[in-house]
Amino acid sequence: MTVPSGAERGSPGRPASAAPPGTGAAIVPIIISGVFGITLGISYPLLAMMLERQGVSETVMGVNGAMTPLGMVLAAPLVPPMVRLLGPWRVMVAATVGVSVLLVAVGLTESLWLWFPLRFVLGICTVALFILSETWIGAIAGASNRGQLLTAYTSVLALGFSVGPAVLAVSDGSVTAGLLVAVASPVLALVPLWWARDRVPQMLVDGGIPLRPLARALSVLLVAVLAVSVFDSVTLQFLPMYGTQSGLSTALAALSLTVLLIGQVVFQYPLGWFADRLGARSALMVSLVAGGVGALLLPAAVSNGFWYWPLVAVWGGAAFAGYPLVLAILGESLPGESLLLGNTAFAIVWGVGGVIGPPYVGAAMDWLGASGLPWSLAALWAVALGVTIVGLRRGIRSGQRGAADVVRL
Repeated sequence: MTVPSGAERGSPGRPASAAPPGTGAAIVPIIISGVFGITLGISYPLLAMMLERQGVSETVMGVNGAMTPLGMVLAAPLVPPMVRLLGPWRVMVAATVGVSVLLVAVGLTESLWLWFPLRFVLGICTVALFILSETWIGAIAGASNRGQLLTAYTSVLALGFSVGPAVLAVSDGSVTAGLLVAVASPVLALVPLWWARDRVPQMLVDGGIPLRPLARALSVLLVAVLAVSVFDSVTLQFLPMYGTQSGLSTALAALSLTVLLIGQVVFQYPLGWFADRLGARSALMVSLVAGGVGALLLPAAVSNGFWYWPLVAVWGGAAFAGYPLVLAILGESLPGESLLLGNTAFAIVWGVGGVIGPPYVGAAMDWLGASGLPWSLAALWAVALGVTIVGLRRGIRSGQRGAADVVRL
């Protein structure tokens, strides 16, 4: 397959033959991730609050909220074709503007049924931004800093998510203030995006894409992505409930989620540093073990009281770091469109995890009570760890398969 260059498509971007930019070039996608973290961190609780004030039932609110991850899952496969047609920079600009326009439309209408398609399209714009930001960082990172750059990316994203609810808290739940920040944040992201318009990697390569070895390699990594996705969606929804059912006050139970997010900001980067020195595969194993052990220690820690807080913080950061570490493994040897396809697959599985995670853990809590949360998560981490160990031991001996040597676990 021959792909035209950015100049031939009229798309801004760095030619494939140019030397990759340095670490400073990753600042732009990292900033964009933080800005959109703020937008998403505000929009989820804000839109739920707006629906609640309209008297919408919790069931309908849940279905309405599922439109965004559903849009992400269904639209993710469309991102590579859009990049081939328009170039990555134009797709990112269109998605950024689209997020602001869609949130303005949400704020201007109280029609519940219009919110369904609006939030679905919001998911389409969001997934395009995340896929291309992650591919951007993976494409320009080197062996000495890939883990650090990708954990910095997800740490800043977590920081944005934590800032979002804080805006609502400071404004005393003001819908107007929340919408203003949510709409303005993507507009601000256009500034660094415009500045970097000639620095965006093309994310395309000449020649065929080795889909078979790519799929074989990803089958191992996708399990780890699924585990982190379920962990993320479940803790955001059920961790405060777990706290109250375990004897914490409502205020302290809500605080546990803040501590978890702070841990995601603080404790991911050390594993990225570790990955750049001793290997992303070793760091991923540490992350998966930390996810399982942290879940198993949770009941004892919450009963103790004091140790619950540092455990939640370290658990949140070390377990969530599995996602950027998988991205680092992917970026070590996948170039151009293969890397874009890999990140697209990760985005799809991430969305699936967000859909199946809450029902899975919710059923476990109905069956086992509060302890259903740590036990169900520990079981999932154990499966992810086992699959990863088997995958790393067996390896993908792609060097013996011609073009398949682009992927090596």
